[in-house]
Amino acid sequence: MGLTLAQVRAILVWLMFASSFYVAIEPAPSDLLFLVVLACFFGSGLTITATAVPLVVFLLLYNLGGLISFLQVADDERARMFVITSFYMAFSAIFLAFYVAYDPLRRMAVIKNALVIAAVTAALLGILGYFDVAGLGGAFSQSMRAASTFKDSNVFATYLIFPGVMLVQGFLLGTQRQKFISLIGLFTILAALFLAFSRGAWISFLASALMVVGLNFLLTPAAQTRRRILLITVSGAIGLVVLLAILLSVEGIRDLFLDRFTLVKDYDAGERGRFGNQLNSIPLLLELPLGFGPIQFAKIYGMAPHNVYINAFASYGWLGGISYFLLMISTVIIGFKAVLMRTPWQNWAIVVFCPLVATMFQGVQIDTDHWRHFFWMLGMMWGLFAASMQHRYFNQDSNSSVS
Repeated sequence: MGLTLAQVRAILVWLMFASSFYVAIEPAPSDLLFLVVLACFFGSGLTITATAVPLVVFLLLYNLGGLISFLQVADDERARMFVITSFYMAFSAIFLAFYVAYDPLRRMAVIKNALVIAAVTAALLGILGYFDVAGLGGAFSQSMRAASTFKDSNVFATYLIFPGVMLVQGFLLGTQRQKFISLIGLFTILAALFLAFSRGAWISFLASALMVVGLNFLLTPAAQTRRRILLITVSGAIGLVVLLAILLSVEGIRDLFLDRFTLVKDYDAGERGRFGNQLNSIPLLLELPLGFGPIQFAKIYGMAPHNVYINAFASYGWLGGISYFLLMISTVIIGFKAVLMRTPWQNWAIVVFCPLVATMFQGVQIDTDHWRHFFWMLGMMWGLFAASMQHRYFNQDSNSSVS
């Protein structure tokens, strides 16, 4: 018996996310598979919903601003690739919004399975590289930090957060399958996240996990589930402490942890530091409607802005910067609404919303505008909201008909 079109599509989407652990080259395998997925969904299989129109409009305006800003530096090849990459990220978010809205329960399950496998694979390679097992240190670590198959330790660490939090929620609610294997996978992800020594990722994961615990505890209607959440939370906290104790018992890890465990490093402070550059750029950006042009901030100040909101104005101009701010604000609003709606996929809304919001806040100290996983979560959030609004409308219409 041959595969149905729906099964072929599910396999392709699974492969796209499962291959996302390898991004050492560009385009990455997941990028190429995305094109195949698009071709497979051409003409059907997506819900084109008006509810997601704000996402489409804001992303188009954001990238239009970037394209106009690029015209100032049109001879810069890196700036050209920056604009192309930005459009790709936006398109992936729009596709996922329509994809998830069509069948949230089944399609989010496919995404979770693939992302968890990819994250565990990336985490394992990162750990092997960090400890230079079989000479893998040169390939999968950088500057004494785990990087796995990513070009940057910070991106690697933040990539692990979403699948890690999905596993956490599965244990909290008792829905996680293959519990022992999943537990090993979770601790592998957490160990790699720690060994990446990304301060922003540490904070983002803790914030995401705490929000997932809090929202699931408050919104679950079953007292038994609340007791389970409390028990798993306490057990998980103890397990996390044990894992940290084991890792910190290694002298090199302990020394690097003490060095990284500070909110402000030398390169952050001072007139020419990260924060100084950000402050100095604001008066100039207020005078330049087109911004500096894509990636020109680094040429002017000697380093990237490390703030996605300032970079939105620097690389995408006023049009892009304002659109990006409005997109983030509207996403928080619709995400919170989706979290509060009683739908069959409410738990999916919670587990997407928490790391998404944490990553938005992390954008204050790092450039997230080309993070694939951020735009994936952005699209999923809007897709879940669209599905929730359709679900509410259908139920209200059904109730009205009955009455």
